[in-house]
Amino acid sequence: MPRDHSVLGEGTDVGLIGGVAIAAYFLILDLIAGYPFRTPSVLGQVVLFGNPDPVLTVRDPAAIAAYTVFHFVLFILLGMALVKIVHLATTSSVIRFALLPLFLAFEVFFYGVIVMLSERTSELFPLWTVIVANTLAALAMGITLWVRHPAFRQSLTRTPFGAASDSE
Repeated sequence: MPRDHSVLGEGTDVGLIGGVAIAAYFLILDLIAGYPFRTPSVLGQVVLFGNPDPVLTVRDPAAIAAYTVFHFVLFILLGMALVKIVHLATTSSVIRFALLPLFLAFEVFFYGVIVMLSERTSELFPLWTVIVANTLAALAMGITLWVRHPAFRQSLTRTPFGAASDSE
């Protein structure tokens, strides 16, 4: 695994890992339901094409392609933000302390967006699916960052969460 600690390079890697985790999870759910690629089709129709009443049984190739690009761009940006936070958290216990509340706030925000988008999307994405998907992505991204940042791991043993560190 490359040791590129730049926000751009590593953030792209981390974002792609998280994006693939969620895409694979929803692909599996869609396959089990008998409608492969229903998730990106519906989200593309609602989020990008503004259709409040998406078709659930017919996949829209344009919506799938557009949403897939949108999904991965968002995850790459999220990956860059997480890399920056980990870099800062290596020297700041306060930022380390904020990691869990930030994750929980993101969960609530994302589910709220899904519910607000359309009645159809809230039917398609019950709370448990959103929690599982985001937790899988968080674990995949977190493990990647954990492995790539031994200084971050060491900072957790030196200074407890929220305690004043030497650099603060």
